[in-house]
Amino acid sequence: MKKSIKRVVCTAMVLVLMFSATGCAKSEDSGVIKVKVGTGNAMPPYCSLDDKGEPTGYDIEVLKEIDKRLDKYEFDIQSMDFNTLIVSIDSGALDVVSHQLVKSEARKGKYLFPEQYYCLSPMSLCVKKDSGIASLDDMAGKTINQSPTSYEYSMLVDYNEKNKGKEIKINAVSDLSTADGFKQVANGQVDAALTYESTYDSVQEELHLDNISLTDVVMVEDTYLMCAKGKDELNAAIDGALKDMVKDGTLSKISSQFLGQDVFSSYSDMIDNGTK
Repeated sequence: MKKSIKRVVCTAMVLVLMFSATGCAKSEDSGVIKVKVGTGNAMPPYCSLDDKGEPTGYDIEVLKEIDKRLDKYEFDIQSMDFNTLIVSIDSGALDVVSHQLVKSEARKGKYLFPEQYYCLSPMSLCVKKDSGIASLDDMAGKTINQSPTSYEYSMLVDYNEKNKGKEIKINAVSDLSTADGFKQVANGQVDAALTYESTYDSVQEELHLDNISLTDVVMVEDTYLMCAKGKDELNAAIDGALKDMVKDGTLSKISSQFLGQDVFSSYSDMIDNGTK
């Protein structure tokens, strides 16, 4: 009798392991394909955990809406730290990652991306209050620090290529914290730092530097959901849903709810026309 019980338990365990390792698993009963989606747990207002430990934020609501629109698929949304997300999609444990990712050249070689971005992230310049800098045009011949491996670095290089004679001097730096970058702006070591408004506000809560300020938005990043290689049909389905959500205003509504503004109506022209 004990041998029989052990055999049943072992068989059940094997089936569980087989299911967890298959990624997009198809339910034989319903015909619905289950999709394992990973998102972050510590990046509000995009993806974090509420007081009950449940996923919440802009990314979560977008994923839930896509799930509603795709009858063929059922999303299993899991929250984890960023490094675990990448390891999991690389190992096949996740089919999709949602973490405000940019479509860099390096990533395009390893993963699939929908054509349609699902969010826009506006960026501004942290500058000295008396600098006279209000836009990237005012940065001609002036200095800015940026990691050479970052997507923002490539955006600045692209800006310089499109604005000959008005190039920004980009200092390639590594391992420079945001706080230290702001301090360098404050003491005149560098003219500006590219940053998000939320980042600027949180860092300034600690630094209280009274001689720096934030410009209006000068650059916008378009961010994408990221699918594992081989998930072409799923990637196309997500792309179609996102395009519909842009057209019917759903993404704008979710943006207004979680980000405090409709980033699509405010900044989509900056994606088409470059930076300001």
